[in-house]
Amino acid sequence: MNAQTTRQRPAAGESDPAAAARRAGLALVVPALGVVVAVNVLPAFFGFYSSLRAIFFFGDDGFIGWRNYAELFADPATWAAIRRSMIFTFGSLGLAVPLATLAAMGIRKLGAWGRLLLTVLLVPWAMSPIVVALLWKWILLPSPGGLLASILAHFGIEPINLLSHPDFAMPTVIAVGVWRTFAFAAIILTAGLGQIPADLYRAASVDGLTAIERFRRITFPLLSPSLLIVLSVLTISYFNEVQIIIGLTAGGPIHSTTTLGYQLFEVGFVELNQGKGNAIAIVMFLINLFLIVGYVRLLGGGRK
Repeated sequence: MNAQTTRQRPAAGESDPAAAARRAGLALVVPALGVVVAVNVLPAFFGFYSSLRAIFFFGDDGFIGWRNYAELFADPATWAAIRRSMIFTFGSLGLAVPLATLAAMGIRKLGAWGRLLLTVLLVPWAMSPIVVALLWKWILLPSPGGLLASILAHFGIEPINLLSHPDFAMPTVIAVGVWRTFAFAAIILTAGLGQIPADLYRAASVDGLTAIERFRRITFPLLSPSLLIVLSVLTISYFNEVQIIIGLTAGGPIHSTTTLGYQLFEVGFVELNQGKGNAIAIVMFLINLFLIVGYVRLLGGGRK
């Protein structure tokens, strides 16, 4: 056997380079994994454990099994809150994702000016949600001190209190939430568009494809991974949103903006019913998980 073609094995006690690389990788991952377990996994299990107990104002009256869940789903207010959460979530997604897609396509065409515009658009995303809510509450204030009311009064138009009208409160909260978050989606989609080879569009133009056909056959399929990230992150953000609702409407008027997240705030932090509050949190987690799995099936794992 030719010695040059013989694969040399490490001597006894000598470390295999692949094994050494695995050990080094494990050493780097374990600390981060420990933080994730300590910060996310253990509290999640403790939350589920607490949801099976009667805990009020941090006083534990013992194990009650599924009673918190039974009371939760027997209450019509819970189903109404879930419905409003879905309206808020998918209403916001229906505005944010198309706006972000159009913004990303425009930013790609504007070059350096587009990147500057994107930086400006990211300012609301960097702001605290409660600050955004208070800012827009001042803008929408129907009294003469409100910015919108002052502009409308200049044209002789009587302002409407959008936040106090049951028919307008939810659309207004959705609009404010989208204003804060769509730039985040735009920056993710801008990066995704940058990964699509320009040669594909040139070939499509030669073949005579229209702009809509190019989007359907090239942009959308190749942008699916970025869309999956955007949909997942924004769904979690919108479904769990509570600060903007607290700052704008406090769940009103007439509970028209009382979502499941706001119900969790009321039960867990105002009424201090920790057991039932944790049950609501577990339900929210499961709904989020169901939605994310649906997105993966639709845009990721479901495609062959």
